[in-house]
Amino acid sequence: MLDIILFIVFLVVAIRVALSVRRESLIFEEFESPKSLLWFVLLLPLAPVVLLLLPHQAGWIPAAILATACCLPALLTARRCIAVFETSGTARSDAALKSAQTAFGASLAGLIYVCVFVVFLVMASGFGRYGS
Repeated sequence: MLDIILFIVFLVVAIRVALSVRRESLIFEEFESPKSLLWFVLLLPLAPVVLLLLPHQAGWIPAAILATACCLPALLTARRCIAVFETSGTARSDAALKSAQTAFGASLAGLIYVCVFVVFLVMASGFGRYGS
């Protein structure tokens, strides 16, 4: 159930950030910030879907790795964009900075969700038991 809720939340956030990056494309070009954030943020909704469907077919380790691969590019690209726009020194980049910060927060939330998923599965599988 949580996977479906997170999918919807990440989908809404991804669409809003992608539209914002597209709208602010001139600012991204002016400060030579990577516009690939638009595409990487669209991978975020796939992370909960991967964690919902893939563990039953391929196991939880490949599912966790693939879900991490869905979140990590957006995190790294958003961090790079934030660094560019924070040092720009102009108020024209505020909307682009806000969209990059939103993408960073969403991708960080996705990575935290993957970590919580792995911790719960490790505990449920018995690796968390002490002694025999």
